[in-house]
Amino acid sequence: MIKYTELKNNNRHNLMDVLPLSKPYTVLIEPSNYCNFRCISCFQSLNESNYLTQNRGMMSLEMFISIIEQLSEWEGDKIKVLKISLYGEPLTNPNFCAMLRIAKEANIADRIETTTNASLITEDIAEQLVKYEIDYIRVSIYGGNQERYKEVTGCENVDINKIEENLKTIQRIKKMNNAERPFVSAKMLDTYSDENEQFLERFGPVVDEVYIDKPHNWIATEEKSFIGSLYKEDQRDELDKDLKKTRKQRIACPMPFTTIAIRSNGEVSPCCVDWIGGTNLGNIQIDTLKNIWNGDAMYEFRKMQLENRRKENSSCRNCELADNDYYTRDNIDGFPVSRLR
Repeated sequence: MIKYTELKNNNRHNLMDVLPLSKPYTVLIEPSNYCNFRCISCFQSLNESNYLTQNRGMMSLEMFISIIEQLSEWEGDKIKVLKISLYGEPLTNPNFCAMLRIAKEANIADRIETTTNASLITEDIAEQLVKYEIDYIRVSIYGGNQERYKEVTGCENVDINKIEENLKTIQRIKKMNNAERPFVSAKMLDTYSDENEQFLERFGPVVDEVYIDKPHNWIATEEKSFIGSLYKEDQRDELDKDLKKTRKQRIACPMPFTTIAIRSNGEVSPCCVDWIGGTNLGNIQIDTLKNIWNGDAMYEFRKMQLENRRKENSSCRNCELADNDYYTRDNIDGFPVSRLR
C-alpha cells in the first residue's frame, strides 16, 4: 500500500482545472466528539463553554446509516476519501466498528480511514479493524516517553506502553490473517529535541510508517494559544521558524471546494478545522448532503472565499491552516466566481 504521507501526492489533480466538483473528494463523519484525552495543544483541553462542549454527543448508528445511504445514492464517481473521525476520539463510540463495516460494504469511497490516539484499541476492536479492512489508521502520538505523555495528554492514567502494545496487537492480527490492511501510520509533532528519536525508536517497529509531523495551530480562542502550549521557551524559536517557513498568504481556502464534514449532531461544516462551529451549512436530518453541497449556503461560503472575504467568518478569521503550505497544497486564488454554479 502507498504510505499515508504519500497519499496527498498520489494522482493529484490541479484543482483549478476541475472545479466546481459535482460531489466532494473527501467526506468526514464524526462518530463522537468526546475524547478520553485532554491534550494541552488541543481544544479538548479548554475549560470555557464553547460550541463543542454545548454539543457533546455521539452519532447514532441510524444517522450514520442514513449518511451512507445518501452517499450511495449520490450519482457519479465514488468519493476519494471517507474519514470516520473528526473532533473527538472515534473509538469512544461503541458502534465504531459497525460503522466501518457498513461503510466498507457500501463501497462508496476509494479509501476509508480514521485518526485515533490508539488508547482504546482492544483485541476485539483490532480484529474488526482487520476484518472490515479499514484502509488507513493514522495514530496521533503525544510524546516519546511516559512523563511527556502524561504532561501533554493531561491524563494521569495514560500508559505509553499500553499504546505501543495496542499497535502491536493490530500488526499481530494482520500477520495472522495475512492481511495488508489496515496500513497504520504513527505521527508525532516535531519537538525539535531528542524526543523525536525516542518516538521513532519506540513506535517505528510496531507500525507500517512512522513520521515527524509539522506543527499547526487550531482556530484560536481568547482562552488559549494551542500550539504554543506544547513547547517550552527554548523550543519557541524553532517553532516560529517552522511556522513561518510553511506560511503562504492565500485569498481562498480550498477546503470547502473539496470537503464536507458531518458532525455527530448531523450539522454540516465545509471543513475539518471548524471545531468552534462558526459555519454550519445545514443538517442532514433536515436536508440531504447533495442538496447541502449544491445549496445556497455553500455557494455563498465559497463565494466569500474567492472574494477575499474569509475574515468575515468567525472561524476562518482565526484559522491559520489555509495559509499553511504543508497542510494546504491547492491554490485556487483567481478562480472565477461566475464558474461556481
